[in-house]
Amino acid sequence: MSNHGHAADIAVPEITLGPKAESVKRIASIIGIAGLLLCVAGYFTNSERFFQSYLFAFLFWAGFAIGGLGILLLNNVVGGKWGVTIRRYLEACARTMPLIAVFFLVLLVGLKYIYGWATQANVDANEFLRHKAGYLNFWGFTLRSAVSFALWLFFIWRLNKLTDEQDQTGDPSIKDKLRRFSAPALLVFVLSVTVAYIDWIMSVDNQFYSTVFGGMVLIANVQATFALCILALILTSGEDRFNNRVNAPILHDLGKLLFAFTIFWTYLSASQLIIIWPANLPQEITWYLDRTDGFWKALATFVALTMFAVPFLALLSQARKKDPRRFIRVTVWILVCNAIYFFWLIEPTYRGTSVSTTLHSSPGFNIYWTDFAAFLGIGGIWVYYFITQLHKRPLLPLKDPRVSPSLPQEVIA
Repeated sequence: MSNHGHAADIAVPEITLGPKAESVKRIASIIGIAGLLLCVAGYFTNSERFFQSYLFAFLFWAGFAIGGLGILLLNNVVGGKWGVTIRRYLEACARTMPLIAVFFLVLLVGLKYIYGWATQANVDANEFLRHKAGYLNFWGFTLRSAVSFALWLFFIWRLNKLTDEQDQTGDPSIKDKLRRFSAPALLVFVLSVTVAYIDWIMSVDNQFYSTVFGGMVLIANVQATFALCILALILTSGEDRFNNRVNAPILHDLGKLLFAFTIFWTYLSASQLIIIWPANLPQEITWYLDRTDGFWKALATFVALTMFAVPFLALLSQARKKDPRRFIRVTVWILVCNAIYFFWLIEPTYRGTSVSTTLHSSPGFNIYWTDFAAFLGIGGIWVYYFITQLHKRPLLPLKDPRVSPSLPQEVIA
């Protein structure tokens, strides 16, 4: 019998998180609680600045739950051993969705500080908002968001039910059930995320619209989620805890996917820019003018270089993708730059002299202490909840036939 055939017969051990994860959870919970307490202080100090900071933090951390669900559905449709290896990490990301829904409720309290359409006086004074009032209103916004969350939570429940059944029974038909469910669910998921991002982000601007916007932000979520899951996989599989199952070929596959989504995000971002910038229409170009005014222009250049150029060049190297010590630096870089990207995506409309909204909290580029409080508060609680979810299941699917040891020469050193 060949090595590969023998490997397929070896049982997958029930490997769980080690004691270091508990220390990370404890630190994350302390940071999260401290951050949320500062958020409360920020709310009473300056509600407008607080909610504008909160929107940025909420959208960044929500991206991991959304990205995790999207990648799970994608892998179930297209197959691939890479998705099985990081499935538990993706499932843990997706299962933070109930927490994201709770954080969203806080957002509803401060709509008038974030969206011009949430205040009747602004609607009456702006012809664009009057035109959109039938769609952009409190009940429409809330209902569409509720439907999106309901769909996402149903998808997560169904996927977890099937994978739990696979762990218990080893039924090979489960893989086909996952594919049949995930194919239409993936289409509905992409449409629902697009609608959500039009509401949550694009409607901050009174005039701007772009048909590619939702997909552009979703792909940024997917890129960041891949980076997070690869980072977690490398950290939790040290000292060959997975018995050769996390190896250079698997990391290479994950690196190629991260590379592909980096290019895809760049393609969508560039497509939006080269359509809107030459057209120079007032209702569209203002969005870019806001983000290239003053210091925002330097940040825009930084985002272009760090979100595309640096990861693109780094991930061209096969050796770097196969070496966990070098690969992990790329994932950390992408996560940090993704946070900066979301800040640049959301905040310039508020922190400038844009005609796109009357909700200005400063006349130009500015960073508030509430930015850090909201980011660390939501982030600390999210990391705590993520690790808690990751702890509930073995780190590898127990009875998926695609999880098998590789040849000895493929093992990570």
